[in-house]
Amino acid sequence: MLKSLTIKNFTVFAEVKIEFSPGLNVIIGDNATGKTHLLKLGYSVMHTLSRKKKLINAKKTLADKLYQVFKTNSLGHLTRYGTGRQRTQVTMELAETLKFSFTKNNRTQVTLEQTITATLPLNAAIFIPTREVFSLHPEITALYEERYMALDETHYDLCKALNLPLLKQLPQELNNIIKPLEAELGGKVKMDRMGHFYLDMPKRGKVEMSLIAEGLRKIAMLVYLIQNGSLGKGSTLFWDETEANLNPRMMVKVVNALAELAQYGTQVILATHDLFLMKELSLLIESTPKMSAQFLSLRLDEPGVAVEQGRLLEDLHTIIVLDEALAQDDREQEFYYKRDISVAANDNY
Repeated sequence: MLKSLTIKNFTVFAEVKIEFSPGLNVIIGDNATGKTHLLKLGYSVMHTLSRKKKLINAKKTLADKLYQVFKTNSLGHLTRYGTGRQRTQVTMELAETLKFSFTKNNRTQVTLEQTITATLPLNAAIFIPTREVFSLHPEITALYEERYMALDETHYDLCKALNLPLLKQLPQELNNIIKPLEAELGGKVKMDRMGHFYLDMPKRGKVEMSLIAEGLRKIAMLVYLIQNGSLGKGSTLFWDETEANLNPRMMVKVVNALAELAQYGTQVILATHDLFLMKELSLLIESTPKMSAQFLSLRLDEPGVAVEQGRLLEDLHTIIVLDEALAQDDREQEFYYKRDISVAANDNY
């Protein structure tokens, strides 16, 4: 699991240290404050460590992963703009501490300053991107392996994780998480011999995933990742824009599932812009005192993005989406006030 992340001169960040909860972590903030960058950075390192027995002398392995996940023309482009020749430095605390750095001139290699010798399990990290891949799973896998694609490597990694066959037996706690989600789906998620997913629905039979609403596909994918062991105790789920294609009713189902996963032992780190989702998460956290959880608010500041942390949404001073919701209410009230005055004036006239 990811315990802490200290970064200096990385993309929009001048210098910050973030402490992560072993349970549920919710990252919020305005556009261009680095939410996705944090997710991708944490994921890139953890995924590399889960595929490499030892990171010693694996400078190019880590650099390649960062390059493929961020899809930049050069690794050095991840250095914060305007930092001159200063180094980008990353310190990540897992079971052990990893430190690495690079400069603007580094294209394909990082400098390892402190390495991790212990390997992480294969299911150490899963990244769910904003784009839906469930219905395109076999095609993305084949194309990514044979051709150059603009899609970043999180999509390919997710498809490979989905390739894993189902576990013969799941712990009862995980079955309890899956049941409400399957009830929402109206069937069970299955994969055919060609690698295409479908829903086996009692009243409709086999329904191709391409015919299922995108929001339901995301729920179906979450179910399958639990069923095949990609998500379990000790793994970390990075989920970017969790709210995408989900209506509020479905968000409640997903929030409950993520909270139960976090209590089971899966670390959840998600990024969201949605106020409903934030409030639902905060309410659930507050009503579950023993749950390990926290909110992280990113805000534009000088010289770089600053990070504010608190267990509940109300613990934060900066909530951009809430400020905008209140501003919208003010505009609405002002509009109706002016309209009513205008109507009254015309009636009197």
